[in-house]
Amino acid sequence: GHMMLRLRFVRRAAAGCALRRSLGSATADDAGGAARKESVVLRRVGAAIFTCASVGTGCLSCWQLQRRQWKLALVDERSARLQAAPVSLGSLLPASVALLPEALEFRQVELFGVFEHEKQILLGPRSAPPSSGGSATVPTGAPTQSGWDVITPMVCSDGRRVLVNRGWVARDQVDRLSLPAGEVGVIGVLRAGEAGNRYARNDVANGRFVWLDLDALAEATSSSPILVFSQKDALEAKPNAWPLPRPHASFVDFYVQPTTHLVYAATW
Repeated sequence: GHMMLRLRFVRRAAAGCALRRSLGSATADDAGGAARKESVVLRRVGAAIFTCASVGTGCLSCWQLQRRQWKLALVDERSARLQAAPVSLGSLLPASVALLPEALEFRQVELFGVFEHEKQILLGPRSAPPSSGGSATVPTGAPTQSGWDVITPMVCSDGRRVLVNRGWVARDQVDRLSLPAGEVGVIGVLRAGEAGNRYARNDVANGRFVWLDLDALAEATSSSPILVFSQKDALEAKPNAWPLPRPHASFVDFYVQPTTHLVYAATW
């Protein structure tokens, strides 16, 4: 009787061990399958993220290359207009035309008239124009000298009033500005106004202008909104006199140069 009980006990114990081994093996298989399935999912997600990032950066790189080509074409267009021979303002832009057409911006014109210095506006503050000599004494890496753009109305010989940006003057040289009297001739570049400045506002009532709001300047000086950036005085050029005209090269300068777009494209 005791032998039979022991035999039964041994059989039950053996069956229990076999069951536990079977359950353990199934659990291990389930865990391994889950791990493999999770690994496949992670790889797929990682591949999708990498693909999206690669496509995105590739698109950004192509966009920068397109921007570079657009900028190069814009430089060529402006350079061609600037290199054209000056023509009289009246023949290019009749007095009846009150607004500058976009196609005429950066064209060189010649005009004759009398400056109204009493209505002069100091625009800025502005940094010295590049290559103008206004920052020649500033050490390398130091901020450029600050000053003003001198905007003066001119009563032209045909009776119209236009605005002339005579050039840049340093803050401490304003009292040395040349004030030509009588009829003078000016050769300059036609320009449009500037986009609004979100960080600063013009005080039109007191004649203080931070950014070139052409319409407001014209209204404040009783002029038409036609702006000419003087390049030189056609009748009595005086070198090293204030204000300093902006060099031709400044008209094809951009905040983001074509080479910068190339660097951005390579970075992406």
